[in-house]
Amino acid sequence: MTMWFPDPDKLKRPVYKTLQGLIIDAIDAGELRPGERMPTHRDFAFQMKISVQTVSRTYDALCRLGYLVGEVGRGTFVRIRDTSSEAAMPFLPTRHEELIDLSMLKPVTDRLHYDAMQKGLVKLSDDLTRDLVQSFRPEEAFRDHAKVASRWLQGHRMDVDWKSLIFTNGAVPALLSAVMSAAPAGSAICVEELSFHILRPLCEYLGVRIHATRMDRMGLLPEAFEEICSQQSIRALVISPTVCNPRAHVMSLERRQEILEIARRNKVHIIENDVLGTMVKGAPPTLWQLDPDRVFYLTSFSKTIMPGLRAGILVLPPSMRVVGKNRHLVTNWMANPLAVDLLTLWMQDGTVDKLINWQGNALQKRQKLIAKLLPGVDYDSHKYAPHIWLPLPPNWQEGDFVAQARRHQVAIAGSLPFMMSDQSNEGDAIRMNAVRIALGPCREEQLSTALRVIASLIGAGSEAPLPLF
Repeated sequence: MTMWFPDPDKLKRPVYKTLQGLIIDAIDAGELRPGERMPTHRDFAFQMKISVQTVSRTYDALCRLGYLVGEVGRGTFVRIRDTSSEAAMPFLPTRHEELIDLSMLKPVTDRLHYDAMQKGLVKLSDDLTRDLVQSFRPEEAFRDHAKVASRWLQGHRMDVDWKSLIFTNGAVPALLSAVMSAAPAGSAICVEELSFHILRPLCEYLGVRIHATRMDRMGLLPEAFEEICSQQSIRALVISPTVCNPRAHVMSLERRQEILEIARRNKVHIIENDVLGTMVKGAPPTLWQLDPDRVFYLTSFSKTIMPGLRAGILVLPPSMRVVGKNRHLVTNWMANPLAVDLLTLWMQDGTVDKLINWQGNALQKRQKLIAKLLPGVDYDSHKYAPHIWLPLPPNWQEGDFVAQARRHQVAIAGSLPFMMSDQSNEGDAIRMNAVRIALGPCREEQLSTALRVIASLIGAGSEAPLPLF
């Protein structure tokens, strides 16, 4: 079979961008068919008279976008595409029955979650309000709900003015509204070099430039943040200081204060992702508590309570109330009234705190299981974290480790989707040679089985078995 190559005369600078476009056009036109094998990096580079690094950079980018897929030991192929991009996300778009899927971050669930949902919906149906059926104006429909949420947040040490509070359909719509409010198209923001996998594509779609900022095991390095602020006009910093970050760290109070001081000097807003913070007992004050005039604060409940409760809260700085509400209005109009009714009902009757506490206890139990089954293994996590971040030993490469785990029916996430830096100076996609392992998606006995597989892989070499013909 003849390999496909584009016309070299069509290449323009930057070459890797042009090459991406030519390959995408060929796929869309049917010149490259689903499942077709791409030329090797070296063959492509030789034929096109470009560097191998440029080809690698192009293939990596197209894998992230979902046009190509790399298979260890076999090569790179045109993806048999569906509506979602597995390559660009840390989790699998579909689940196989025999697979223990630890690639998606989900809370632990049990029978009490089904019982709580059933009782909550029955209660709402018994006390059906007119707003639940006819709501169409967010300010009017959610005024009383916002007051309930404000009182609930006060119980978590956050004295929030209900007028600054927006209900959202989860963390992503809250993040979207905050980024749009703080950073118009064409402007720049700082992000942690390891962050929420949705953040980079979100900023690309909005036309917002991101500057990935160096971290250590406690989080964002203040000196790195200050260095970028001194070199660029930065509108906002997106940060996850309390557990809900790939490394599951909790940033110290001193570092939070230092970062806030840098933000004040440089007139930078902060967008604080705190979707797990209400579960973490003993955490330092949120950035919002330390400077409510500068910080957009967002939290949600699908990871602390149950996945089916798609509800979140965005707290706006007073000076950004109108801007933030307008941005949410044009992107979402309003949160789902049924979800907001259920959430605030549970805030009033204590169900929210009961389920959050239950989740915290369940995760602590699973963290102890990890310590038992991965003895002597160096990983990053926290007792309230729904995942661990596992740096791999030198005898393993990230892609090989993920692939070998899949061969043993265990799905985990590599570091690439969480990397906010696009590529190295050599054009290669930057990876941390680490994996993220979620703890909540399966039963405890399945988690034990998966952890034993991972432990055995860590202790083994990375050599793949030879194919049998």
